[in-house]
Order: sequence, then C-alpha cells, then structure tokens
Amino acid sequence: MQSRALRPFAIRLAIVILVALAASAAIYFITQALADSSLAARAATCTKTGCFCEAPLASIPKQLADSFSSLAFVFLGVWTLLATRGPAVGTPERRLTPLFGIVFVFIGASSFFYHSTLSFFGQFLDIFSMYAFGILLAIGALYRARKLRGAPAIMIFVALSAIFAVVQYLLPDARRVLFAALLLPGIILELTPFITGFSPRSPRVRFIYWGVGTLVVAYVIWLLDQNPAFCDSGSLLQGHAVWHVLTAISAFLIVAHYRQTPHVTA
Repeated sequence: MQSRALRPFAIRLAIVILVALAASAAIYFITQALADSSLAARAATCTKTGCFCEAPLASIPKQLADSFSSLAFVFLGVWTLLATRGPAVGTPERRLTPLFGIVFVFIGASSFFYHSTLSFFGQFLDIFSMYAFGILLAIGALYRARKLRGAPAIMIFVALSAIFAVVQYLLPDARRVLFAALLLPGIILELTPFITGFSPRSPRVRFIYWGVGTLVVAYVIWLLDQNPAFCDSGSLLQGHAVWHVLTAISAFLIVAHYRQTPHVTA
C-alpha cells in the first residue's frame, strides 16, 4: 500500500526534475548566447571591489558554483507551478501560488545570468527579481486577506516594480537596504491575525518562522563568505552558493505557509 501511495509522488517528482532540467538548459544556452552581446558589455558594480568570494573564470559561466546553485530557485519554481498539492481551489492563495512559482524561476534565471556574466544587466535583473518577490509577498498578503482586490493589487504591484526598477538602475549599491525594506512588510503582515486570521504564536504560521530562520542562517553564511578567513576562491563549495540554496528554500516556504493559512470563502 505504501509503495502505491509513493508512486504518484515519484512520477510528479520525475516530471518536475525533467521540466526543471529543460528550463535550466534553456537558461544556460540563452546566457551563452547573450554573454557576448551589448547586454553583458557593462560590468557589474561589484567588479570594482570583488564579486563575491568565488574567483571569476575567463569562460562563461564566470562563477560556476554561484551560477549553478542559482538553479535551486528554478527547481522550486517548477515544483510550485506543477505541484498538485496546493492551497484549496477557489482561494486567493491558489491564485497567488503560481505567481510565486514564476518569480522563483525568474530569480533563478536572473541570478544565473548575473554570476555567469558579472554584468551590470545581470546585476540589475538579479536584484530586481528579488524586489519582485518582496513586493509580491506584501501585496499578496493584503490580497489574500481581501484588503486589496485583483485589479488594484496588480496595478500597485506593477507601479512598485517600475519604481524600484528605476531606483535599482540609478542607485545599484542601495540594493541590500532596499531589499530588506521590501521584505520586512510582507513578513510582518504574514505574522499578524489581521492577515492570516491566526495568532503569531499559532503553529499555523510556523513556516514563516522557519523561512525567516533559514534566511538568517543563509545571511550569516553569506557574511562569512566575504571574510578572507573563510573564503576559498578556488573551491566549488562557496558560501554564496549555499546562500542561494537556503534562500530558495526560505522563499519556497511561503507556499507551505499559504497551505496552512488559506482564506476559504464561507
């Protein structure tokens, strides 16, 4: 009986892996095609001070570990889009979940392009994709609690995305502060009964705490990766690569959180 129950999961996992590999291959070849174009001609701002611990190569991808670890977002994005077990049909969470899947794939593709080319355009896409996640988290919280309707939510999301895209282009070095500023409102909202209908101490919201905890661990590893005492620039085991995997898991936990706190219409 147990083997029969595991069979659908195994089939679904195999499909997700195949689709994720196909998407990753497409991202790889598109990056190769664009690496010599004008889009990748301008160097990322970090090249003046050193782009992460991993030493850049002369070939594409320039940073192997940091590039391919970004594809963890692609795998979890495909899983989110293809998973059959999600929030209940008809709930706002059901409509929001595929959007997060798309954003996850976008983050993975953007980060791969950034670390592969170390270009300003790649840096812009990488940070902008993270902004999109933060904006979607906050707008999604208000939408699923029915504080925002569909059309206004979309317009606010587009407007904020456009504003932060301009800011990111003009002030690229403000990216870390701006990302934290965008991420905090969504996290706070998802811990309030005003949004979820559950107390911050309820086990129903545990995935938000797990997500924040995973993000904190990832950030500590990222900071250590920038310290010469912990940096091995020639190793395939890079702290920033671990950051990619852990932040992908952290972001993915919002999907589990949605399953635990659905807004079902009576």
